[in-house]
Amino acid sequence: MYDRKITLLTALCSVIIFTPALMGAEEVNLQFLHVEGQVLHADSLVDETVYIDGRFSHQAEVDEFSVSTIRQVSPEGKATLDSSFRTVERVRGMPGILEWISAETVRLERDAQGKMTVPPEASRPVLRNVPRFPVTPVKPGDTWSLPAEEVHVFRISNVIYGPYRGPVQVLYRYLQNKIIDGRRFAEISVEYSIYMPVRSSAEPIRLITGQSSQRLLWDIEKGRPGKKQEDFEFLMLMADGRTQEFRGRGETSYRINDSIDRPRAVQSLQTELESVPGVTIEPTTEGILLSIIETDRILFQPDSSEVTMDQRYRLEELAHSLAAYPERDILITGHTADYGSFEGRKNLSRNRAAAVADILFPGGRTGQGRLFLRGAGNTEPLGSDQENRRVEILILD
Repeated sequence: MYDRKITLLTALCSVIIFTPALMGAEEVNLQFLHVEGQVLHADSLVDETVYIDGRFSHQAEVDEFSVSTIRQVSPEGKATLDSSFRTVERVRGMPGILEWISAETVRLERDAQGKMTVPPEASRPVLRNVPRFPVTPVKPGDTWSLPAEEVHVFRISNVIYGPYRGPVQVLYRYLQNKIIDGRRFAEISVEYSIYMPVRSSAEPIRLITGQSSQRLLWDIEKGRPGKKQEDFEFLMLMADGRTQEFRGRGETSYRINDSIDRPRAVQSLQTELESVPGVTIEPTTEGILLSIIETDRILFQPDSSEVTMDQRYRLEELAHSLAAYPERDILITGHTADYGSFEGRKNLSRNRAAAVADILFPGGRTGQGRLFLRGAGNTEPLGSDQENRRVEILILD
């Protein structure tokens, strides 16, 4: 089975084409309005149907998350961003909880029109230079065309192939304005097609082709995306003559947070949890880390994911403090001592994270913040076996 991942890379040239606008419509400057310290979340759900040699293979729902923190903004409006791209899986039997598989962080730049500068070795973000806007004002009825580059990376039989790169020309149509919750949004269609031959005989793929049709709602006053919908169809022709086809729809919603005031948050949590033993609190580049580490008051017995009854109260007290962060994503990571198989340790640590999540959020989470679980096994040891039977809770930006 083949997994599809697509990214759009920076193109080298720009072409802008305008058609006559609707009479009487007001012109606006569509642009990114970057604000230093803001954190932009993009939460996507892709409903995808896969066909092999023209026959139905399977249907899948894929969750995709990216988080971009604006570190610096130049006087010209160009922003430096640290963008994190999270690979997750749904947890069976635990609705609303996602298992954290991996994360890749890329430092990039984006100007007010949306053109991005990305390190050449980076294979992500998923979309680059889309959307892009002209430097002159536009209004409903206008169209413009700007180039981009698309990159595909595939996992075939657990082997990564690519990236495969190809240019695309993106056509934008400013359809209309909409008023939503008292704010004015521009509705824009974004369309492109791709035809990407793979010339190397050593590669398992010979051709990648397809098309994407998107509808974007752009917050005109805030200068940021509000919502996006995509219909797509991509086909791969393999070296052995077989075909792999992907058809589906993706929905992306966007939300904004300010970066956590780390000194203030640490001080507040330390005051609230002063009477709860064995909880350390420290700032990190990702957010605020709370670690439950003690050698004489351990949450778990060896080879167990059940929180001991005499230690549940610590987590119940901690739950009150975490309730103050409903808009923040939270990552709970479980750890183990160095016993058993790698897979066994990973499963045990993931089950420990799930047990803690069940106590911290027994009725699920409220607010927009997501809840992620991660099983680290013994890959991040601290010292003794007791210290390694720990759980860490990260309040994320």
